[in-house]
Amino acid sequence: MEPSRAVTDIGNPTWRQLALKALAHRAGATQGAGAFAAAAQRAYDDLARVSAPLIGQVGVDTLTGRTLYLVQQQYPWLLHTREPDRWTGPFNQIAFCLEQQDPAVAAEAAGAVFATLTGLLVNFIGQPITTRVLREAWPDAFTDARTEET
Repeated sequence: MEPSRAVTDIGNPTWRQLALKALAHRAGATQGAGAFAAAAQRAYDDLARVSAPLIGQVGVDTLTGRTLYLVQQQYPWLLHTREPDRWTGPFNQIAFCLEQQDPAVAAEAAGAVFATLTGLLVNFIGQPITTRVLREAWPDAFTDARTEET
């Protein structure tokens, strides 16, 4: 794989838009960072559930860890060092940090997290398989012709 493609896929705006649609559907009419963080956790759980059979739970955890490392460079508050006993999974730290933020900031950061995670998944298993995984995990995000083409 060429290096420029890897850099392009990580944080891709199309992946971010798709993730934000999935998050909005899961959050529904509920407002607030706590509800948004819970929606992000559900979206992650759905993605992890369908990704694990392909790349294993260790693969999911590794990509999540790498995502956190990359995104916390732009959102340093995602690297929260207190209350580690609350974190029972690799995404729990992200969800905990999202619920501490203003909802708009949490949405922006969650979009970056999922765009990066999806980009890493594309680099690891390819775009066609990643798109299939996303369709299974987030069917509600594929509601218009543009996302159908992704």
